[in-house]
Amino acid sequence: MFLAVSFCVAVAGGTAVAQERPTADWSFTLGAGALYMPDYEGSNDYEVLPVPVVELSWRDRIWLTTRGGMGIFGTPLKTDRLRLDFGVRYDFGREEGDNDALKGLGDLEGGAVAVVRLGYEAGPVTLGLEVARDLSGDREGLQATAEAEYEIGLFAGRGRFSVTPHVTWVDDKYMDNSFGITAAQAARSARRYARYDAAAGFKDVGITAGLGYRVTDSIMAMGRLDYTRLLGDAADSPLVKREGSAGQVSALVGLSYRW
Repeated sequence: MFLAVSFCVAVAGGTAVAQERPTADWSFTLGAGALYMPDYEGSNDYEVLPVPVVELSWRDRIWLTTRGGMGIFGTPLKTDRLRLDFGVRYDFGREEGDNDALKGLGDLEGGAVAVVRLGYEAGPVTLGLEVARDLSGDREGLQATAEAEYEIGLFAGRGRFSVTPHVTWVDDKYMDNSFGITAAQAARSARRYARYDAAAGFKDVGITAGLGYRVTDSIMAMGRLDYTRLLGDAADSPLVKREGSAGQVSALVGLSYRW
C-alpha cells in the first residue's frame, strides 16, 4: 500500500466530503468506504481496499481521525480565515509482495510522520500548505504539498462539491528511498533493474474532485476522484517508467454517521 489510507489530499482538500462539526464539546463519526488505488506509488496495477471512517474530536481543537491520514492532530491557531494544525500520522510504507515489480527490493517499513498544516480561506477558495517529516520508518524524508481548493454548495445546502489542484515537492531521502534502486536492490531484483539514484524535486502534480451529501443531519455520503501525474526523478524511475505508469488514479466512495 503506497499511501496512508486517507479521504483527502493534504491540507484543505477533502472538506467537500467532511461533515460540519457540531457545537457540542465532543463529536464522534464512524463509517466505512471503498478505495480504488494503485498497489504501489507509480504502479499501473490497481486494487480495491476497505477503509474506515473514524473521527473523535474535542471542540474542533484536538481530534483522532482517519481523514487525511490516520493520526492525531491539534489546532493551536484558528480564526475566520486562518487555521494552523499540527500532529502525527502513520505512513503504511510499501511491501515487496504488493507487486511483482517490487520483488527483491525489500519492504519500505512504515512509521510515524510529523505534520504541520496551514490553511487560508479566501471566499470559496482555500489555500493550503502541508509539510510532513518522517519520524520513523524507511522513507526518512520530508515532503511539502501545496493546494488550492474551490468549493461550492449544492442541493440547497445539503451537498458540497470541491475541486483541488495540488503539487508535491520531496527531498533527496524521500525521493531516493521511494523511487531509487540501490546496487544491492538491483542485484536482488526479479526484474533485473539497474541502479537508479533519485534526487530531490517535484514529485507529482494533480487534481482532486470531491462530493459530499448530507442524507440526514447525522448521515453523510461522500465520494472522491483524484488524478496525479508523477514528475521528475519519480516518473523516470524504472518502477514507474518501465514497470508502471506516471499517471495515477484513485477513487473513493463512503458513508459515515455522526453522533
